[in-house]
Amino acid sequence: MREQVPTRLVAFGGPPTTADAAGFPIEVARTWRRLRGRESDAIGPGFIPALLWADVIHCHQARTGLTALATLLARPLGKRVFVTDHGGGGVGWLRRARLGRWVHAHLAQSRFVVDTLPYMGRRTSIIHGGVDPQAFAPSAPKVPGQVVFVGRLLPHKGVEHAIRALPDDAQLAIYGRPADPDYVAFLRREAQGRAVTFHEDADDRELVQALSRACVAVMPSVFDDYQGCRQQLPELLGLAALEAMACGTAVVVSEAGGLPEVVDPSYGAVVPPGDSAALRAALALFTSDPDHATSCGKRARARVLRDFTWSAVADRCLAAYAYCPVPSPSGRGSG
Repeated sequence: MREQVPTRLVAFGGPPTTADAAGFPIEVARTWRRLRGRESDAIGPGFIPALLWADVIHCHQARTGLTALATLLARPLGKRVFVTDHGGGGVGWLRRARLGRWVHAHLAQSRFVVDTLPYMGRRTSIIHGGVDPQAFAPSAPKVPGQVVFVGRLLPHKGVEHAIRALPDDAQLAIYGRPADPDYVAFLRREAQGRAVTFHEDADDRELVQALSRACVAVMPSVFDDYQGCRQQLPELLGLAALEAMACGTAVVVSEAGGLPEVVDPSYGAVVPPGDSAALRAALALFTSDPDHATSCGKRARARVLRDFTWSAVADRCLAAYAYCPVPSPSGRGSG
């Protein structure tokens, strides 16, 4: 986005500062209050200068107090407001105060997300997320029988189904932070006696190599987790699947959330969530035939280069911004 229009990114944290993220400056404003004590629902007046500066205000979270305040303040300022949700919880003022009708458009990550926020925006555009195809690129030859999972180790990820579904003569490498100790302990019990390894502190280079070596990446997310708890938003999109595809690797995903929207039979498979038998059969298509896995991986990367780069995401956002008229163009940019 910044390569095409002036762009400012504002977040909240400790003392006011500017943080660097891969060469992109993030303006960190002071947090005055955390609504209901939530780390992810911080507010303070530090975002107001950017609000005054921008023609376009793009809020990334629908259910936070900050998004509601930005929408409320943007109306008398005549500024365009767009919202993309990433699944985080918060006070939900946008819904309760019926402010969603003041949002110019909901730029949803997937069709699945649209149904979770029916009150959001005067119009809706689906703009799937992206991946950096230079950072995530094929870097190692395929290892026959290799399966990889990448993601936080949380119950809704359904990793136990990948463990149970592992085909004969296949190996599963699990890459992810131990976000839930009880769940990780459960997974380790499930993995006993199976060809499963855990990698909890891999760096980006190791992650790309693991994705490249695998014949198939698996994302077996579920709506009903191992304890019987219902997960309403298991995967809004599934960036880990896109990263695997960018590394030239086929993907097998569950029909949960937005995952089916980025996978087609030319380079992967979609199975019912929690169906270990169907998952095993799908994985075996790739682990038993490395040449097939390689050719599917090439098609997966080609799909990423065509549809799922961050530059493509920026282009689609800019097109959505331009669709909504601005009261008086000032030539500034987006916040």
